[in-house]
Amino acid sequence: MSCVEIEFREGTATKEDIRAHLEGCDRDFSPKLSLKVNIDEYSKKITTRAKTFEAWSGRALVGLVAAYMNDPSTRTGFITSVSVVKEFMGRGIASSLLERCLNRSREQGMKTLRLEVSLDSREAIHLYKHFGFSEIVRKGETMSMELEISEKRQS
Repeated sequence: MSCVEIEFREGTATKEDIRAHLEGCDRDFSPKLSLKVNIDEYSKKITTRAKTFEAWSGRALVGLVAAYMNDPSTRTGFITSVSVVKEFMGRGIASSLLERCLNRSREQGMKTLRLEVSLDSREAIHLYKHFGFSEIVRKGETMSMELEISEKRQS
């Protein structure tokens, strides 16, 4: 594939953009996302409640990190979705989006970020560990991970 310019944005994707992206990535989730959630309803929830960190190639949403940062009492955020279109994997897009999410979490005063990941998603687990997430609990085929957010990220 030729070198395609990626534009990073925050909070610009519509419900339709997110739905189309998640439907396009559905088969690459383990298990398939559509087996766990109604993608249309999930897209609406992300659009109305989450902060979105987006990678665009032209008019196509090719990467997405969505996180809820709306719990000021515990100052804990939750990353609900990390996805990159298969043809764009391996280009550092997920890392760039996670970095942007961590920076925004820090700016919003979050102290902790959590996420859940399928135990089958070895590459995703490796990526999250690279960012400093650690396992907190396993339940069935899912691992919960957590990151204590410092003032500045330790590289």
